[in-house]
Amino acid sequence: MAVVVFNVGNTPAQGRESTRVKTRHEAHSLITISHARATRFSFDLDTTLHQSHAIKLIVGLDADVSVREPSGLQVCAPVVVIPSDIASCVVSRGPVISVLLDPEHNREPNASTRALGGTVPIELATARRLRDLAWSTRCYLESPRHLDALGEELQAIAFPSTLHRANFDVRVEYALERFRAHLDDADGGELELQSHLGVTIQHFRALFLRDIGISPRTWLLWNRLVRALRIALSGVSLTTAATAAGFSDHAHFSRTCRRLLGYTPGGIVDR
Repeated sequence: MAVVVFNVGNTPAQGRESTRVKTRHEAHSLITISHARATRFSFDLDTTLHQSHAIKLIVGLDADVSVREPSGLQVCAPVVVIPSDIASCVVSRGPVISVLLDPEHNREPNASTRALGGTVPIELATARRLRDLAWSTRCYLESPRHLDALGEELQAIAFPSTLHRANFDVRVEYALERFRAHLDDADGGELELQSHLGVTIQHFRALFLRDIGISPRTWLLWNRLVRALRIALSGVSLTTAATAAGFSDHAHFSRTCRRLLGYTPGGIVDR
């Protein structure tokens, strides 16, 4: 697991009102990234329009979370879920916990949230449980271990059937294994799949889109992005991380990050 901590403050946490941080300089932010889940504690969430492959569970600790989609849909609630591959802008003032779930490692939540067709608010009773849990651990959020544990608990409450594993077409499963092994290749080895799968590239892409929700090319970009961010969080330069993850250059890495996460890489790793 890769971890970064930045802008660490020493504000004591002795209750809900006393722990509310007024400025960025008094605050700390933290992010943890693993293969299946990323959890981020941040302040004043304000993204550009982006289309993330992750399932997003966003908990506003002080203020509601406001989500706007290009379709005109607007949702404002204490806790929201944004299905994978839904374009959106997200704003929330004050402290925010964001849990991003990788769809391939969280298949049942991916299937159930994709069926929603867009951003939805979490029902009020569950939202209260999620907010209360986040507030109860607020004073421990300088610890990456506690933040990751909080992300796991929030996921379990919001998606109680997380442990169920939905099945993909066996040809898609095979392709995912090959893609993970060939992330450094320009096409991830996609063009070699036709002879192994016994179907045309067009048929395979249709199967992949049906099961995963995005094209193979977008899947490769998403996973290169996650790899690059994990490498960057280890302390190397963004240019080095971009090259190591298979991007052609830093500019390509930056464009992909803004398109899929709504931030530049420097905005995430605070450089």
